[in-house]
Amino acid sequence: MEKSLFPGISQDDTLDDLRKWGLKLVQPRCGYRFSVDSLLLAEFAHLPERGRVADLGTGSGVIALIAAKKMPAVEVVGIDLQGEMVERAKLSARINGLSHRVSFVRLNYRDVKDAFEPESFDYVIANPPYWEPDRGRMVKDRGKALARYELEATLEDLVEAAFYLLRFRGRFGLIFCAERSVDVLSSLRARGLEPKRLRFVHPYARRKAQFVMVEAVKGAKRGALEVEPPLIIYEKDGRYTDEVAEMIGVVR
Repeated sequence: MEKSLFPGISQDDTLDDLRKWGLKLVQPRCGYRFSVDSLLLAEFAHLPERGRVADLGTGSGVIALIAAKKMPAVEVVGIDLQGEMVERAKLSARINGLSHRVSFVRLNYRDVKDAFEPESFDYVIANPPYWEPDRGRMVKDRGKALARYELEATLEDLVEAAFYLLRFRGRFGLIFCAERSVDVLSSLRARGLEPKRLRFVHPYARRKAQFVMVEAVKGAKRGALEVEPPLIIYEKDGRYTDEVAEMIGVVR
């Protein structure tokens, strides 16, 4: 895409087109870039028709911007601790004409109590770092490391932040690595966020789940958990399945 039409974009950035949602997104050419899990979560979430949505660990702002496009009466706040990513996200909001409804704040979500009133959001959404710091080899790029590993905040910090921000009966939607599903569900319930919907995401049929998407409700009673059919990302030949292609806007 011709970047010269959009002042402020660095030569170190790309301008990517998310055609399904009519969005343009500024991302670093090298470093952390969003992946399919963010798009799947944005489609999984039962976003409110109006009110306020917080995107914790917003990165490039892709989920925040999609939420705003899907729900024209919603105000969205994206929160991220990386200043460079926040500035790119702000630029994307301006390019898409969404700055009046989408804002971005540089902040560790452990510190949301310093910046926001309690129970001031109707929905919280997050695609956070999945791995504990001692898991595998740490990537050298700092931005990628912060996006993948719990270096600055833990799963428990994320759940605490969501609980603080959400109004009573507000919803929290997140995607996480499937092998830590027990950690996710136990952390949510322990903090008063009752899991109500769950869907496992598999790279291929007959392969073990890679991700788990969960939606929890603040203050809800313990009860039945709706386990949705598994979501398969790829066909045997490596093409996206029809369902995923529809979810993320891939044209056949």
